[in-house]
Amino acid sequence: MYRFPTANIRNSPYDESCKWPPSDVSNITVDGTYDIAICVRLSRDFILDNQPKKYLLSDLFNVSEVNETVTFNSLPYLPREIWKKVKYPRIYDTYPQDVPMKEIVANIKAGRPVSYLPKYNFPITILETSKSVCSEGTEHDLVIVVKNAIYSTTIRSEFRDYMKNQSHMHPEIKVGYVFSVGLPRSHGGRQFIRAGHPVNLTGPAGDMLEHYVGKENELMETIKNEIAMYDDILLADYEDTYFNLSWKTVTNLRWFSAFCDKIRN
Repeated sequence: MYRFPTANIRNSPYDESCKWPPSDVSNITVDGTYDIAICVRLSRDFILDNQPKKYLLSDLFNVSEVNETVTFNSLPYLPREIWKKVKYPRIYDTYPQDVPMKEIVANIKAGRPVSYLPKYNFPITILETSKSVCSEGTEHDLVIVVKNAIYSTTIRSEFRDYMKNQSHMHPEIKVGYVFSVGLPRSHGGRQFIRAGHPVNLTGPAGDMLEHYVGKENELMETIKNEIAMYDDILLADYEDTYFNLSWKTVTNLRWFSAFCDKIRN
């Protein structure tokens, strides 16, 4: 899933509403939530992932054939003799994952079209975020995002007490923090299907998933109460399990870049 602007915007050289990080969080606000899938605009000469990139043979080897082209998949079929004329490190650029990363990142940050479509854009929506941390008008010396399981209420309580004590000891340092959580698992408990194979999540993480089977509403009610009382929850719409830690990490990084002002926070 990607956030694409309308077709008439696609070919424009610059679009303020389609860049990352967004100039303003209003650009990613949808019905009171925040769509943090990175907005991507494809240029007219974009390259699809399933289209092999072609290279001039003379760019990769010291040969006279200036118009002949090759792809990564065709390299093994070249004559053995030609490999004595290979150009290092240019030949490494043919690896399929090779993309002009610096150029792509710069274009996305500037709101310009890109020539490649990212493979992993993590279609994540932030459902709730703090109004006192990395929000309009807030200032901090340090901002902390705590990776936390939605059912770990005791850990959140203990961390709040710790931060309260630290704040009393060091009032001159302004620290903001949020707990990053996902949604409770709706079914399955500790059992997962990974790459077509059944997997049981062992240990405390699996035990807690099993304990809260059928208690999704109870967990969400707890989270809503904590949001109202402490305003320190960053809630996203992925399923909060061990196997989705990469989604939690991406959520945290995108929240930082979208919400935390680089000058004041």
